[in-house]
Amino acid sequence: MSIIDTNLQYLDMGLMNVICQHCKAYHQVEEQLRNSSITSPKFGMCCPQGKVALPQLQEPPLILHRLLNHEDHTAKYFLEHIQQYNAALAFTSVGVKQDMSILGHGPYVFKIHDKPYHQQGSLLPPEDTAASYAQLYIYI
Repeated sequence: MSIIDTNLQYLDMGLMNVICQHCKAYHQVEEQLRNSSITSPKFGMCCPQGKVALPQLQEPPLILHRLLNHEDHTAKYFLEHIQQYNAALAFTSVGVKQDMSILGHGPYVFKIHDKPYHQQGSLLPPEDTAASYAQLYIYI
């Protein structure tokens, strides 16, 4: 028996091409408030019409910008393994049985089977083993 439902249909909710005039967040036209118009859309979910103002994001350091935006081998490798880099820098890593059958087009989906758990090593790596997790920050 297959666990994949082949009767699923693609649902397109439209483009996110309407920009909030206050915070510059992207929205779908259907998200605008009832008391707004197509020519002057207002939204309530991002910044309640300018009542919340966050500072603009700063440009990342050049090396990170290149890793995130270029097509060379190093950047592709980085993007393929970004979850592992994040886990190493977070001192622990989530351990799961990941269901890869649902990956495809669209937003990234992280589906697991069983219970998630944390992987965390000792403070010092075993002899002749590369440091990982918190070990990367422990110097003796």
